Amino acid sequence: MKRILVTGAAGFVGGHVLPLLTSAGDLVAGIGRGAAPRLPEGVAYETVDLLDEAALRSFVDRFRPTEILHLAGLASVADSASGPGQTWRVNVNGLMNLVAAVEAVPGCTFFDVSSGEVYGSAFLAGHALAEAAEPQPRNTYARSKWVGEQLLRDLLPRIGVKLVVLRPFNHIGPGQDERFVVASFAGQIARIEAGLVPPCLEVGNLSSYRDFLDVADVAQAYADLIGQAEFLADGSVFNISSGQPRTIASVLEDLRARARVPFEIRVAPERVRPAEIPMAAGDAGLLRAMTGWRPRVAWDAAVNRVLDDARARLAGVHTSQA
Repeated sequence: MKRILVTGAAGFVGGHVLPLLTSAGDLVAGIGRGAAPRLPEGVAYETVDLLDEAALRSFVDRFRPTEILHLAGLASVADSASGPGQTWRVNVNGLMNLVAAVEAVPGCTFFDVSSGEVYGSAFLAGHALAEAAEPQPRNTYARSKWVGEQLLRDLLPRIGVKLVVLRPFNHIGPGQDERFVVASFAGQIARIEAGLVPPCLEVGNLSSYRDFLDVADVAQAYADLIGQAEFLADGSVFNISSGQPRTIASVLEDLRARARVPFEIRVAPERVRPAEIPMAAGDAGLLRAMTGWRPRVAWDAAVNRVLDDARARLAGVHTSQA
């Protein structure tokens, strides 16, 4: 039986991956900075901040994981631009603390959730990138994830811990907050439908092409790789991506077609990200070869899930305030 520790378990992806891990019959524990709603039965959860080195060491020493899925960290590119210091503290100092803690469990496998963002300027090649492409990160968030990868490659072999790097591309789904573009569109549409705001949706750059997956497919990729942990080479890197980029404009139109009321679109300068990459897409061939994984959630279903979730969350807020 595996003993799987999930950091950031209370976050967006954690809520989708925990049920997959518990359904395999493994022992699963989660840690996070806040309370974790709706945990699957059998998951042991504690509030532990990665910046609290003593609490982190204590938890790892007690649970003694055989696999670690490291989801915790600051994941918003926009937030990293406005607060770079906090991004480095959480994504690098927190990671250093976790490495110090796993010294107690040599022989475990460390699944580091990095990001497709690390490829950065390499995307200017204009095609979907495989893992052999040299990362050229262009923003604080991406640089913090790339430095994290290098840190782990340097430190984990010294303590007998195997490293597997995961580079997910954009993912959407129920539970994502509105710092991310598709969730922002859906949240704005839900409020427009409810008559809470004027019928005008604010956007940034709509011309960029991005590689989107439903979060359920990303979570399944994590679970599949953890299931194959003993067969993965130390230092392996896996893209998790659809390979089929689509414009932000087309995503907005897909949501607009499902809206219950008409609305206008306005470009808001504060939403336009600087140093924009025209197209970012990943080749997940290695992941398919290793696990047989492929995206299973159709795009139409993924869009419906996001919009339905935004409506349900808005209705829940107003019900609780009534």
